Amino acid sequence: MMHVLFLPKWYPNEYDPFDGNFIENHAHAIKRKVNVSVLFVHSEANCPTTYRFEKRENKGIQELLVFFKKPNTGINPLNKLIAFFRYKKAQKLGYQRLFKENSKPDLVHIHVLSRPAFLALWLKQKFAIPFVITEHWTGYLESNGKYRGFLKKKFTEYVVKNANRVHTVSTQLKEAMISHHLINQYEIIPNVVDTEIFKPIDRHNEVPEIIFVGNLLQTPKRILDIIQAMKSLKDAGENFHLSIYGEGKDESKAKQLVNKLNLAPEISFKGTANREEIGKAMASADFLILFSSFENQPCVIAEAHAAGIPIIVPDLPGISELMKPELGIIVKTNDQVDFEKALLLMVQSYKSYNTASIRKYGLQLFGEEEIANRFLQFYQTALKMSK
Repeated sequence: MMHVLFLPKWYPNEYDPFDGNFIENHAHAIKRKVNVSVLFVHSEANCPTTYRFEKRENKGIQELLVFFKKPNTGINPLNKLIAFFRYKKAQKLGYQRLFKENSKPDLVHIHVLSRPAFLALWLKQKFAIPFVITEHWTGYLESNGKYRGFLKKKFTEYVVKNANRVHTVSTQLKEAMISHHLINQYEIIPNVVDTEIFKPIDRHNEVPEIIFVGNLLQTPKRILDIIQAMKSLKDAGENFHLSIYGEGKDESKAKQLVNKLNLAPEISFKGTANREEIGKAMASADFLILFSSFENQPCVIAEAHAAGIPIIVPDLPGISELMKPELGIIVKTNDQVDFEKALLLMVQSYKSYNTASIRKYGLQLFGEEEIANRFLQFYQTALKMSK
């Protein structure tokens, strides 16, 4: 069986259990068809030694997390230089632990550029191991604009040029990357969802139950605007309850706004939760809301589809390219009035949506078996290109 080494920039760890959880989801889907190992490197301020290794088995996925001591010289440029060399060494030390003398992966899969590419480039040069790239970062989008810096751009162009193939979860991101001269053969495969965790249940809510899952940030999630919209819904005489799952730097502002608007009975902050807990909460909700100013392709949309619940989402390209009227309501991005109108309409009409049809769409597009098969084909094509 083919052996694929994941090199993610983001991955769930003890400091952030939700960091890149969509990458972990892809790994769990892909393990149906290939052997998957994960090598994740991250800095650690209180690392007891220069390098610390944490090996774990995650339901059939071999994971090695390597932490390196975060430099603290008091001189920022020197800290960055030391961190650069420690990161590269941590990658090689981790690789040597995962793969003994005569073993090596058939393919390397970078998840999110750029620094994981250091090891991928070295492995391709030394052992002729091909690599592919999956990109999730929204920094390439014009609405985000964080893809900048001469050295970063030149290195990213070099990595993409040397990859065997590139994968994105949306056409929007593919086109944004190409606009930055990141040229390669692209494949679009959407995010994956565990349809055994996210599945419908019979709902008997006394009032419409709304759910939001994501970082509690005004930019890009517009969490404060979402809360303000709930005041509009209440003023319209509608009964409802909103459960907010997540945390973030604007959490205290969000809670203060809830109290200021006298919405405490209608809005509950649930904090962070694991996938199983989110799955139950999603299935218990009547619909999901999202009002971000920019996104790629949020996993919560696929999860809502699998749970069979309708959604309200902005008309961002990465989202709208997969939307149909029977799945929910699309609103104009950053249009508060349009969002409030959609909320009122959904509260009054959510029962008209067909749970089974929404679920069927989710299975066809985001189910683990479908995504695993598409990635296997993606890998096989990449390997043929290397011969």
